[in-house]
Amino acid sequence: MYWLVLFLAVVAVWLLVLALLAKKLWGKSKALLRELGAAQSKLDVAMSPPAAVQQPRADDRVRA
Repeated sequence: MYWLVLFLAVVAVWLLVLALLAKKLWGKSKALLRELGAAQSKLDVAMSPPAAVQQPRADDRVRA
């Protein structure tokens, strides 16, 4: 009986450690995804052509 209780206590401690590690990893992954989204937005803005260089619209070509 003593060995069973000891085994269950060890399993409970391991489960607690795994849960804490999973929580830490989840927090880091959320932060990483947030940073990735911000970087993607900045990249999209940087790759879009400036307003002065944009292609003329069809309306502008008709008026000219």
